[in-house]
Amino acid sequence: MIRLRLVALTVAGMAILAQGGWAVGDYSVLIQEVEGHTTYHLRDSVRHMDVGIVPDIGNFAYEFKINGKDVLIPPKSLAAYAKDRKFCCGIPFLAPWANRIAGEAYFFEDKKYLLNPNLGNFQRDQFGQPIHGLVEFDNRWKVVTANASDEGAMMTSQLEFYAYPDLMAQFPFAHRIRVTYRLKDGALRNTTAIENVGFELMPLLIAYHPYFKPDGERAEWVVSNAARNYWVLNDHLAPTGEMKPADDLMPGRKSFQLGSHFLDNLFSDLDRDADSLARVSVKGASQKIELVYGEAYNFAVIYAPLPPSPPLVCIEPQTGPTNAFNLHHEGKFPGLIVIEPGKSFTAEFSIVPTGF
Repeated sequence: MIRLRLVALTVAGMAILAQGGWAVGDYSVLIQEVEGHTTYHLRDSVRHMDVGIVPDIGNFAYEFKINGKDVLIPPKSLAAYAKDRKFCCGIPFLAPWANRIAGEAYFFEDKKYLLNPNLGNFQRDQFGQPIHGLVEFDNRWKVVTANASDEGAMMTSQLEFYAYPDLMAQFPFAHRIRVTYRLKDGALRNTTAIENVGFELMPLLIAYHPYFKPDGERAEWVVSNAARNYWVLNDHLAPTGEMKPADDLMPGRKSFQLGSHFLDNLFSDLDRDADSLARVSVKGASQKIELVYGEAYNFAVIYAPLPPSPPLVCIEPQTGPTNAFNLHHEGKFPGLIVIEPGKSFTAEFSIVPTGF
């Protein structure tokens, strides 16, 4: 990776970095070239934090380091990640649906929308089901702003979804996606805004899929799960609509030692504090990674595979259950997010690492 020098002129209190970027006080944004891709690095010099984002590969947050230690599992290379198109690392973004769709179509407002695999813009799971949405590897994201201030280091990227026929053919609801990453006070905050620019109602299900590997042995990692319920899955890992208490699956869910347990489960109905925030975390020997869920995220997928898979935990903020469009159509999920014409939907979560 190419690291650029932090030398600059100073204009109105902001340092303009000689080789691309901005710096104010403890915070800076560096523009770098990594494997032929323009990347943006949000930095906190006091806490020695560095978050790398590559806009033209799905607006992928591909690394998060503190004192040189990885909070996120990084890709082996950007080239391999873009070529293989396999989730393994970083923070992929899932939209306009998250995780699986059961079958080759989804329903909304009693209309059936068929997916076209010949367009090549969605992946399939081990059962052949469409998975992870349409934009996680898209190269048409544009950076609309990046700066450093007393409010941290931030970058906002945008995808004009409505402008591209291959996307609209799969999901014919005209919208704009705007994602902001902000590094401030030891936390990385993600704010995702979806604007319906069409003339019809628009359904939505979004999620993020961050990969973590805290220190210590996997068997000794402790997961704290704020969710009160889990969703029963069918043989193809799609929710049936039935819910059960999360304690049945993760006894002592707020301090659950992984041991030899395998997790790949959808949870919902999160415990929240006075500020309506919920917290789900994984802790290793000394390192802890906490995800703080804003109100829009009331679902969490927790994924912790067993060997021979590498040791990792994914704690995934999700705005609804997997296969939400079809569950809503079947009367099994009344809480589907629907955006009115001209309106926007916003969701926030933060990653708070300690012990690094």
